[in-house]
Amino acid sequence: MALKNYLIVLSLILLSSGCSSWKPLTEVVTETKIIERNIPTQERPKQVSLEDIQWYVVTEKNMDEFIKRFEDENGTLVFYAMSVRDYETLSLNMADLKRYILQQKEIIVYYEESVKPKEEKTDEL
Repeated sequence: MALKNYLIVLSLILLSSGCSSWKPLTEVVTETKIIERNIPTQERPKQVSLEDIQWYVVTEKNMDEFIKRFEDENGTLVFYAMSVRDYETLSLNMADLKRYILQQKEIIVYYEESVKPKEEKTDEL
């Protein structure tokens, strides 16, 4: 029985003093840092270089003269016909395409500006 009491007292001493032999806990410090994004901006594509084209207006009055002059200058004669209404539709489609391209360009500029590194302002007198 004495051995049993001895073991109980010894285990209580070990349990109560076991944690005191460890190093004290260090304080945890949390820091908040703002990290700037470093997203490289891509170079813009080369601008479109469109070539001039010629439009010929042909009516019933100048048809024979036009055909002769055109064949002398260019060779074979080929017609592409378009009604005035279709030409207006083509014009509206081109305007809508231009609007879309300009809006896309503004979106690209917005994102390029948002990822560009911010310059620090210095007050100079």
